[in-house]
Amino acid sequence: MDLLPLQWKKLKFIARTSSALVLALSVTSCASVTEQKIESRLADIAEPVVEATNQEASPDPTAEVAAEIESLPLTAELVYYILMAEVAGQRGEMGVAVDLYDKAAGIVDSPALAGRSAQVSVYTRDQQRISRALKRWAEVDPTDADVYAMQVPLLLTQGDHEAAQQAIDSALTLAPDNAAGFLARVAEQLTELTTANKALALIKQLEHYQAENIEVLFVYARLSAFYKQYGEALVTVDKVLVLQPTRSNALILKAEILQRTGNGSSALKLLAKAVQDAEAKDDLRFAYAKALGENGKTSQSRQVFEQLHESKPNNDEVIFALGLLALEDKDGDRAKKYFSQLIKQGDRGKQAAYFMGLTEEINEQNEQALIWFASVPAESSRYQAAQTRYISLLAEQGEIDKARLHLKLLRKENPDRAIQYFSFEAGFLREQGQDQAAFDLYSEALAQFPGDVELLYGRAMVAEPLNRLAILEQDLRLILANDPDNTQALNALGYTLTDRTDRHQEALLLIKKAVELKPNDPFYLDSLGWVYYRLGNLQVAERYLRKAAAIQPDPEFVAHLGEVLWQLGKHAAAKEVWLQGMQQDKDNPLLLDTMRRFGL
Repeated sequence: MDLLPLQWKKLKFIARTSSALVLALSVTSCASVTEQKIESRLADIAEPVVEATNQEASPDPTAEVAAEIESLPLTAELVYYILMAEVAGQRGEMGVAVDLYDKAAGIVDSPALAGRSAQVSVYTRDQQRISRALKRWAEVDPTDADVYAMQVPLLLTQGDHEAAQQAIDSALTLAPDNAAGFLARVAEQLTELTTANKALALIKQLEHYQAENIEVLFVYARLSAFYKQYGEALVTVDKVLVLQPTRSNALILKAEILQRTGNGSSALKLLAKAVQDAEAKDDLRFAYAKALGENGKTSQSRQVFEQLHESKPNNDEVIFALGLLALEDKDGDRAKKYFSQLIKQGDRGKQAAYFMGLTEEINEQNEQALIWFASVPAESSRYQAAQTRYISLLAEQGEIDKARLHLKLLRKENPDRAIQYFSFEAGFLREQGQDQAAFDLYSEALAQFPGDVELLYGRAMVAEPLNRLAILEQDLRLILANDPDNTQALNALGYTLTDRTDRHQEALLLIKKAVELKPNDPFYLDSLGWVYYRLGNLQVAERYLRKAAAIQPDPEFVAHLGEVLWQLGKHAAAKEVWLQGMQQDKDNPLLLDTMRRFGL
C-alpha cells in the first residue's frame, strides 16, 4: 500500500521564529493627528500573540495591554517616532522603522511598545537590531515569556547554546500553559539551526527536563525519533506514557517508532488497544488506519478510514488516504470519486491533480491523464513526478517530439533543474532506441554545463553502443581527473577496456581500485572476474564471478560465469547456471548471445 504522503514526516512544527506580527502600516495624510487616532495606532502594538496550536485563545488578550497604552505619555516626540516608524515600514524601509521604534521604546517603559519594537526587528534579520530590541523589552518587562521565546533563535544562530537553554527554561517557567506550542517552535528552530547532538544535549540540559516536565520529555522523544535515535526516543516516550497513558500524540509517536524499527505488529497492537477506548481521538484512529495499510492490511485500513470519513466527510487527509487505497486496488472509479472531492475542497495539499492523472491512466483515459499531470502546480511536492509521468505517457503514445518540446520548455522555466531534465530526456531517448539523439543531447548539455559529472557519465554510457570509445574514455577520464575515487567511472572505464579493447592490464588496475573502494559491489566484482577471464586466469575469474552472482544473480553476471565454467570444461555447471539466468530473463540479449556462441 502506497501511503507515502501519509508517512511520518520530518518535524515540521510551526515555522515561526518568534511572535512577530505583520505591521499594520496605513498612514493618514492629515497634517494633524488627533489623540484618538494616535491611541488607535498604539493599540496595534498590542496585537495578541496566538500560539499556532489547537488550543483556544484566551478571552480578550489585549485588554491588559490596551489599559497600559491608555496611560502612555503621548508626547510629540513619542508620537513622531511611532508614526514615522510606520511610514518607513510602509515604504519597506524596515531598518529605519526598527531604529525609530527603538527610540520610541527608549522614551517610556512600555512593555507593549518594547515588544512591538522587538517584533518588528525580526523582519530586518539584523542580529544587532534584534538583540538591542530584545534587551530593551527584557528591561521593561522581564516577566513576559515571549521575550525569552524570541531570544532562542537569535542565541542559537549565535551559537550560544547555554544562553538559549536558559531562555527556554525562563519561558517555560513564566508561561507553563503555553509549553507545548513553544517547545514545538523550539524543536523546529533546533533542527534548522544546530546539529543533532547539540540539539538533543540542549534539551537534556534544561532544568525542566531534569524535573521531568512532560512536554519537555515529549519534545525530546520527537527530536530523538527525527534524528533516528529510536532507542532513546522509545525510552523517553515511554516515560511520557507512564505519566499520561492515554496521551494520543505520544501513543502515535511510539507506534511510528516501532513501525520504523521493524516492529509493525507491535505498533498495530498498541494502536488497536488505544482505539478501543470510546474516548479515543480521531488522530489515533487515523494513525491506526495508516499503520494497518503500512502492514499490508489494506482491507482493514480501508474500513477504518471509511468510518472516519462517515464522521468527518470533509477531512482532506482521510479522503486522500481513501483515494490512495482505491488506487492500490486499481479501482479507478472509486479513486476518482475521492480525488475529485479533494479538488472540489481546494486541494490544499496540491497533490490531488497528480493522483487524478494516475486514476485516469487506470481508467485508460490517457488524454485526461495528460491534462491532469500538466495541471499539477509547480509548488506541489508531486510536480516533478507529474512531469515525468506526462513525458513518459507522451512517449508511450509515440509523441516523442511533443515530449521533447515539453522538456525543453521545462529547462527554460526551471533552469536550476536543467541538468536533471537533460538527463531525463537523454534516458528516455535511449529507451526509445535513439542513442544518437541521446548522445547529441548530452553534448548540447555539456556545452552549457561543461565538466558536470552526471552529464559526462551519461554521454560516456551512450557513446559505447555508438562505438565512440574515444569519447567514452575522454569523458570518464575527465571525471577521474577531478575525482580519482569515483567508483562508477573506474568500473565503467575498466569494463569497457576489458570488453572492447585488448588493454586488459590497464583495465585490471582500474577495476581493482573500484573493488578496493567497494568490495561487495556485485557489478564491480563481475567486472573483476571478467577482466581476469580476458587475461586467461580462469580460476580467479570463476571465484569473483561466483561471488558477484551470489550477491545479485543478474543475468549478465550469470552469462559471464557460465562462459568461464564452459571454458574450464564444466559444461553441465555452465548449462545449469545459464538455465537459472533464463528463468529470470529469457530475453536477455547477452545471455542469449553467450549460449548461442556455445551451440545452445
